[in-house]
Amino acid sequence: MARVSKKDNLINIRWGTSDAQAWKLSNKYGFNVERFTILRDKKMLAQPERKLIAKALKPKPLAEWEKLASADNFAAVIVQAIYGDKFEMSGTASNGVANIMAQSQDLDQRFGFSLYAADMSFAGAKMAGWGYTDTNIKSNEKYFYRIKSAIPPGLLKIDSAGAYIGVDDYEPLPKIEEVATNFGDKSVVISWDYARLRNFYNAYYIEKSIDGGATFKKVSELPITNLNEKEGAGANRMYYIDSLNNNLTKYQYRIAGINPFGELSPYTDIAEGKGKSLLAFVPNIKNNSIDDKGVLQMQWEFDEAGNNQISGFILNKATKSEGPYLEVIKNISPESRNLSYDKLDGSNYFTITAVGKESEARTSYPVLVQPIDSVPPAIPSGLVAKIDTTGKVTLQWDANKEADLLGYKIFRALSKGEEAVPLIDSVWYVNSYKDVLSLKMTNKKAWYGVSAIDKRFNQSKISELVELKKPAVIPPSPAVITKYKTAGDKVMLNWVNSSDSDVVSHTILRRTHPDSAWVTVKTFTDTTNSFTDEKLKAEQNYQYVIEVKNEGNLKTRSEILMIQTAALATGKLILTRLYAYPHPDEHRIEIVWDDKLDNVKSYQIYKAQTGASLSLWKVLSAKEKGLFDTAPTINTSYEYGVIAVLQSGAYSEMKTVTIKY
Repeated sequence: MARVSKKDNLINIRWGTSDAQAWKLSNKYGFNVERFTILRDKKMLAQPERKLIAKALKPKPLAEWEKLASADNFAAVIVQAIYGDKFEMSGTASNGVANIMAQSQDLDQRFGFSLYAADMSFAGAKMAGWGYTDTNIKSNEKYFYRIKSAIPPGLLKIDSAGAYIGVDDYEPLPKIEEVATNFGDKSVVISWDYARLRNFYNAYYIEKSIDGGATFKKVSELPITNLNEKEGAGANRMYYIDSLNNNLTKYQYRIAGINPFGELSPYTDIAEGKGKSLLAFVPNIKNNSIDDKGVLQMQWEFDEAGNNQISGFILNKATKSEGPYLEVIKNISPESRNLSYDKLDGSNYFTITAVGKESEARTSYPVLVQPIDSVPPAIPSGLVAKIDTTGKVTLQWDANKEADLLGYKIFRALSKGEEAVPLIDSVWYVNSYKDVLSLKMTNKKAWYGVSAIDKRFNQSKISELVELKKPAVIPPSPAVITKYKTAGDKVMLNWVNSSDSDVVSHTILRRTHPDSAWVTVKTFTDTTNSFTDEKLKAEQNYQYVIEVKNEGNLKTRSEILMIQTAALATGKLILTRLYAYPHPDEHRIEIVWDDKLDNVKSYQIYKAQTGASLSLWKVLSAKEKGLFDTAPTINTSYEYGVIAVLQSGAYSEMKTVTIKY
C-alpha cells in the first residue's frame, strides 16, 4: 500500500510477504522498488518513465538498530524476530493469542509478530526493508510503484505487488464513528465501528479522562488490536472492557486509530458516563390468579431490606416470553407486594422490575398468565378468489384483528352443495393462500371459504363460500343433426343440443361448397332444436353444421350435413290419395297411395307415433304404391307420410295419414 504525506511532500510505501518462508528468504535477498511515472500534468505519457529507486532493500545490520530499538518497543520486536537466537512472546494474556502463538513454530512466530510490529512502527518497517519513503516526487505527476522480490527465481518465485498514487490522491484519515459505552458496576464496555475502517487502521488507542476532559491518558500503553479475526468471518465491532475505580466519578473516553504508516486518526467524539451500582435484591413473582371477573391478582416477593434502595416497582407485559415488554403499571410503591390488572390478552407474560434509586434495575423472571377463553375469533371477511388461465388460484381476505389470533383454515368444495373440506391439516398463518385447480376435470366451478383459529384453538365458522368459475379450456360437446327434410325451396333440420351446462348458444352455419365461406343462418340461445331454412335455390348443393359456443368462448361444430334441394321446387306436386288399413288378424297395417305425377323416380315413406316427429322409414321404387307395416303395437296411433321424388330431383309435398291400431 502507499500513502501521501502532503505536509512533507512525500509518498510512503509499505509491503510484506504472505508466508513465513518467503519472509525468511526476503530478509536475506531483499526487494527491488521500481517507480513508473504514468501521468504528467494529468496527461498519460506515451512511454512510462521507469526508475529503480531501491535495490535489494533488506534489513539493516544489527548494530544500526540499537538506537531505534531502545526508543521503540515495536522496532525491538522486529529486530529480535530477524536476528534473535530465540523468539518467545510473553505477557499478561497467558491464555490468549500470545500463548497460542508462542506454542507454534519459531519461524511462524517471528514472521507473524514482526509483521504486526511493523504495522505499529513505520520506522521499524523501513529499517527491516518492508517500507520506503519516496521524497523525490512532483505534485503534477502520478506514479505506479512496483515491489519485486530479489530472491533468485530458482529458489522461490514470489509475485510482485504494486500501488498507483499521486500527490492529488491524498485524503485525510477518516474519523471513527458509532462509539458506544455500556456502564455497569465499576466497569464499562466500550465498542466502536470496526468493519468499515478495517482497511485503514490496524490498531487503536483508547484514552480516558477523569477530570472532565481536561486531560486524557491511554488505558494501555500497547494499542488495542484484533489478532483473532478470521478471513471472511470478521467482527463488525471492536469491544474493550475497562474497570472503574468507583461509580461516582464521571468517566470520559475517546479513541484514535493507527494506520500501517504509524499515523494517528482524528479522535472520536467523547463518550461519557458513570458506573452503576448493582441492586442486591431481585423481585420474584410468587402467585398469580384470575378472579371471577377476569381480573389478574398478582403477588411477588422482594426483601424489605431493599425498600429504601428502590423508587418503586413496574409491571411489564409481553405476548412472548422473550419480549418485547411494555410497562403497563408504573410507580408502584416500594412497600407494595401485590396488584390487580384487568387488561388481559389471550396469552400474557408478566415481569416485575424493581427500579433502583442509584443502581441498575432488577427484573424478575417472566410468568405466563392465560385467562379462560372459549370465544372463537370473528368469521373472516372480504374473501376474494381469482384464477388464471393455468388453473392457479389466489385467495385473499381481510386479516382478523384479534390479539390472540393463531391463524386460519382454508376450505374448498368442487360442486355446489358439497360440504367444503380443509385444504391443509395445519394452521395457515397469513391472510392469503394459493391453490391449483385441474382444468381437465369436468367441474366448471369451485367454492372457497376460510375460518379463523385463536391460540386456544377456538375456531370460527367458515366464511360465506365464494364461487370461482374455472377458465374454459375444454370445448363443449357437439350438437348432433338427427333428421332433415327437403321440400320445395325449404330444408327442415332437427338436432340434439349439446349437453354441457355452460353452453351459451347454438348457431346454424351454411355453405354451398367446401371452398366457400360459412354463412350464419340462425343463432339460438334457448333450447330450440329444429329450424326450417327457406328461399333456397333449386337443384343446389348445400352443407350445414351446428356450432356450439360455451361461456369461455370455446366452440365445437357438428359433423357436416350435405344435401341437395329439389329441381324446380315449386311446391305444387301432390299425391291424389293416401290410405292406411289395419289388419289385426294378420298383425299388420296396410298403407296405399296414388298420384297423377309423371316421371316418378321413387317414393319416400315416413313413420312416427302420433305426436312425434316423422322420420324416413322406407324408400320404394316408382312401381310400388303400397306396403305393409308388419310390427305395429296394439292400442297405438301411427302417422305415415309419403313424398314422391321425380326423375328431375323435384319433390312432391308430403301427404300424411293417421291410424290407430
